[in-house]
Amino acid sequence: MTNHPPSRNCYLRGCRQKGCIDASTRYTKRLRLEHQRGQYRMTDATQTRHHIERLMAGGWTQKQIADASGVEAASIHQIYVGNQEKTANWRAAAILAVEIAPPPPDRRRIDITGSRRRLQALRVLGHRRYDLAAELDMTPDRIKHITSGHTLWVTPAEAATIARLYRRLSTIPGPSQQTATLARNKGWHGPLAWDDIDDPAAKPETGGRDDSSASRRRIVRADPARVARLTAQGLSAGQIAQEIGCHKRSVVRARRRAEMAVAA
Repeated sequence: MTNHPPSRNCYLRGCRQKGCIDASTRYTKRLRLEHQRGQYRMTDATQTRHHIERLMAGGWTQKQIADASGVEAASIHQIYVGNQEKTANWRAAAILAVEIAPPPPDRRRIDITGSRRRLQALRVLGHRRYDLAAELDMTPDRIKHITSGHTLWVTPAEAATIARLYRRLSTIPGPSQQTATLARNKGWHGPLAWDDIDDPAAKPETGGRDDSSASRRRIVRADPARVARLTAQGLSAGQIAQEIGCHKRSVVRARRRAEMAVAA
């Protein structure tokens, strides 16, 4: 029989080597003695569960709580859903020691702001949820959760896929005017409203413009080469926008593209 470090857990899994039997016996004797002295290793889980709830309300995941406390994620879940009326003293102490504060960064997930705004903008243009889901290889429910803010995070892969689709469709009107109307009624904004769509602190600037699919049909794209020539002549972004007949933001973006092309 294979030798291994003796432990009570090994005994509970069915091992009957002498070392594991002795470890289990010692544990049972210590536990019985503690109970005789009025010392118990379990405590009511209510306070611990409330602490988990507060952490999760602040954006923590059960996995993050588990990593911070050293308690197994399965135990965190069982306490959270109310399947455990009592929990080990050490487990409760470890969970309660996790400070109520913003969750630690999780490199497997990123802030949803840019992805949510991009999908909302595409909806304002009239692109339907089911069509977007098919393009992104996501479920329609996932699209709904992201656009409505029911989730706070997306994976890096989801964010990258949404950004690629946005670059392709942000100047193309969608087929559904009903979708565009519903999106505007929800207070969502089209592509022209955002200077930095990924910045959580950025505010939409519509200036009274209509970002719907109907108005997008009249938008003129700013040619980077032409913008560069007019910029060299000393014209401001606003003056160039009036000259070309496009939005000022289109000029700013064209300048950026021209600068990137030169840098490359």
